[in-house]
Amino acid sequence: MEKVYEVSGMKCEGCAKTVTEKLSAVRGVESVEVNHETGQAKIVGKPFKLSLKNALKGTNYSLGKEIK
Repeated sequence: MEKVYEVSGMKCEGCAKTVTEKLSAVRGVESVEVNHETGQAKIVGKPFKLSLKNALKGTNYSLGKEIK
């Protein structure tokens, strides 16, 4: 299953790398593509949204609404 979410707080490639690492570590995630320019993260797999949000706690980034 593929879903796209808004991610706020990203300003550079380093930000996107951090978000990718955090989201990739979530159980059920198969792959992650993050684009800091569009502020979006495409996630393939079957993770719980709450787990994705929690993965970004303590960072300057937050997972927003589902776009697709």
